[in-house]
Amino acid sequence: MDLSEVVAITGLPGLFKIAGRKNDGVIATSLVDDKTQFVPARTHLSTPLDKITIYTTDDTPDDTVELKKVLASIKKHEAAHAVPDGKDEKALKTWMEKILPTYDKEKVHVSDMKKLAKWYGILNAKQLIEELTAEKPAEGEREKNEEGAAEKTEVVAKKESKPKKIQSNNSSKAGSKPSNAVKKITTPRKAT
Repeated sequence: MDLSEVVAITGLPGLFKIAGRKNDGVIATSLVDDKTQFVPARTHLSTPLDKITIYTTDDTPDDTVELKKVLASIKKHEAAHAVPDGKDEKALKTWMEKILPTYDKEKVHVSDMKKLAKWYGILNAKQLIEELTAEKPAEGEREKNEEGAAEKTEVVAKKESKPKKIQSNNSSKAGSKPSNAVKKITTPRKAT
């Protein structure tokens, strides 16, 4: 599973795994109670977790950090800094400073911290944190693998689709054109 397959849906509690897509919405399975339901796009927005970022004060181009990195940091610091209860705001702020010291204190609200703690709890209960935060092959390696597979497919396709030789039953001279060849017809130009 990938973070792009896990979504947060407005108006519905918890996280969902995309089971299917339709033109007018998605079919989602809750990670909390494993119930599958159709979620219409007209009334609910779904956001994949791989598109969610958290504001930081770092000097990065967009001043954000991916949720994937934050989840990995929470897992790394879980033994020393347990995920606090969502009701204690002070404990949430202290916890957030421990797992992401550079978070932007003006843009990241307590409600965001509660949501992060809740999402982590859901994913950790399903034992998905390691799978979702695992590093994928680098783009260069992935492109190499895809190019190699494409070349193999191309070679196989070339072998399978060798052009067939057309044999002519004409017993005419070797230098003449076959009788079924299309002749080019030209019309004379008008004098101006």
